[in-house]
Amino acid sequence: MELCKEYKSMCANVKKERICENFELDFQENIPQYLDDIEKVFKCSVCNAVTDYENNGSSITIYGKSIISITYLNSDHCPLSNVFEEEFSKSFDIEAPEFFNFANISLTTKYSNFRLINQRRLDIHTSLNVKIDVYNKNTSKCLSNCKNAFVKEYDVSYLVNKDSGITGVEYDETFSISNSNSQIKNIINTFGSCIVDECKIIKDKMLVKLKAEVSVLYQSENNSIEKCCHSFSVSKIIDLRDAVEDDNAFVDARFSALYIKSKTDSNNKLCDIEVVGKISINYMIYSLGNDSFITDSYMVNYDIQTENIKLPVKTQPIYFFDDKTAEVSFDCEKNVIEILDLRARIDNCYIEKSVMYISVCLSYLYYDESSQLCFFEKTEEYSFTVSDNQLSGEAAANLISYDYVLTNTNKVNLRLNFQYKAYLYKSENIMFISDIEASTQKDNANMPQLTLYFANKDESVWNIAKQFSTSMSLIMEENSLSSEVIDDKRILLVPGM
Repeated sequence: MELCKEYKSMCANVKKERICENFELDFQENIPQYLDDIEKVFKCSVCNAVTDYENNGSSITIYGKSIISITYLNSDHCPLSNVFEEEFSKSFDIEAPEFFNFANISLTTKYSNFRLINQRRLDIHTSLNVKIDVYNKNTSKCLSNCKNAFVKEYDVSYLVNKDSGITGVEYDETFSISNSNSQIKNIINTFGSCIVDECKIIKDKMLVKLKAEVSVLYQSENNSIEKCCHSFSVSKIIDLRDAVEDDNAFVDARFSALYIKSKTDSNNKLCDIEVVGKISINYMIYSLGNDSFITDSYMVNYDIQTENIKLPVKTQPIYFFDDKTAEVSFDCEKNVIEILDLRARIDNCYIEKSVMYISVCLSYLYYDESSQLCFFEKTEEYSFTVSDNQLSGEAAANLISYDYVLTNTNKVNLRLNFQYKAYLYKSENIMFISDIEASTQKDNANMPQLTLYFANKDESVWNIAKQFSTSMSLIMEENSLSSEVIDDKRILLVPGM
């Protein structure tokens, strides 16, 4: 029998694979000739960021930058510092490269350590964890209607992972130290941090505005240690695929290059500081979709054969956007007498069963009880419940501001003000009909015109109609039903067709 059918195309980005692996990097760094020999290193910190990725067919390669900052004492116990930049790459095998559309990449630094080889050289080791979600483009034909058959439609709202990418924006800033009566002798330490100040999407474009801050600890000409800070803004226009104004962006920004030096001002005094580098921007674009799928079908006079496709869908998405204040405590092994400079940052953010987990990294330089310069760096995890329902989710957190209290000699209480975005959803596999064909004609000669049926509570009228090859509307009309689900045990009159 020739069926009168209508189709529509289904196109969706589906997460086909998650790569979660640890890997390690080793670097050898030599102190520049203009710096003194190393007597003692008290700070060696490594910050890692992904700057790009590439689809190589059967694998994906990520590219990144490692910013290695050290602070040490020379033989005269004068504090000095230097920043090294290293590029790295790492390849991972993927299972379905032919449908590769884009990837969402999250990189966190697990730990870093160093070994002093001699007075001019260090070996640095850092361990990283990478999570890569590979999205394939799923394009298929979907049955939208068949006039010869009864069809059951499933209406669904769902979350669409529309686009993802990594880009960067460069900066070049010069500023003066706060103490105009002093000059810079040595730069001791530099902290850099940035937040997403604004994110706006228009047709196939996104404007991202970032606020960045650099704090510099330096030794003045009278050998006192002083601090100055400089804030600046940068922006980037990013090309997107099929983006519209109602879409939502989750953006992570972090320094991927940082070069700093002191320079003379207009009065020929060493009172200016120049910072040059790059900020890496990692983004994921989400949108909300609504559609209907034909999940079941039958014909009165014919048996049918169907072709079915299973599609993983993030259904019933709920959007959360809010500011939050949190407190996280950090214990230090040494006694802290005075904190000279401190920085907090959010390294990672994810959701499991409606609970958001945020990795907070705290770094600070301080004097211990023997008046020695020391460095502290540690990551603690903070969590809170977004919803009472245990759902899957996508999340991003943006640190707005922070302050701290030294509660005793070895404990810092960090107070965070951050902004978070989250989508919670139910993960479903929807089996829908992509095509239908009529096969064997039924013998309905002995089918009664009216049948008594003992229906159970919560039984579907659709299933009853399908069982007796009749119309759902006829059953509901004959039995004065207002719902498609039977609310209690009862006897139904099932009319034939």
